[in-house]
Amino acid sequence: MSKKLKTESTLYYFYSTGCGFCKKVDPIVEKLNKAGKDILLLDLNEPDNKGLKKELEKEYDTSCGTPFLVDASNGNSICGWKDEKTIKKWADGIDIPKPPKPKSPAPPLPKDFDNKKQINKFTKQYNKWKNENNHIPNLQTSEQIIERIKQQLKTQKNQQQSLDGRVTSIEQKLDRLMNHLGVK
Repeated sequence: MSKKLKTESTLYYFYSTGCGFCKKVDPIVEKLNKAGKDILLLDLNEPDNKGLKKELEKEYDTSCGTPFLVDASNGNSICGWKDEKTIKKWADGIDIPKPPKPKSPAPPLPKDFDNKKQINKFTKQYNKWKNENNHIPNLQTSEQIIERIKQQLKTQKNQQQSLDGRVTSIEQKLDRLMNHLGVK
């Protein structure tokens, strides 16, 4: 009676503590492992795991943060969060196509979002870029991008004003305390 030797898994899941998308992948990998897959969990806080990840990225000409799932035997990989169905396909050895890449970098954002000339220039350049990259699904419109950035800038301004108000209040309290203590 011959015994089959168990070979070491080539399915690697690189994760990092604090990675929000890893927290979504963790239960999927756990479920697949309970179902009989042999996916090795490799914490990137470990220097050896970090080195292995770099070797695999170099060997398969890829670059990824976390989560990163890779079959070390052939380079079939998933970079970033994917749904359970896609991760199961990967674990079953089905090739996961890489997401499409843009043909060129997107145009720079306007420096002044209140300047109509800069907005119009960006919109024209972005629309041209978007048409050249119509192979990429779900690209936002220039209007959506501009509105999102304006909203972020408004939030930052409000946070800064709130912080400025707190600093002024603290300065006033310190001045009163110093006057009360007779410190000049």
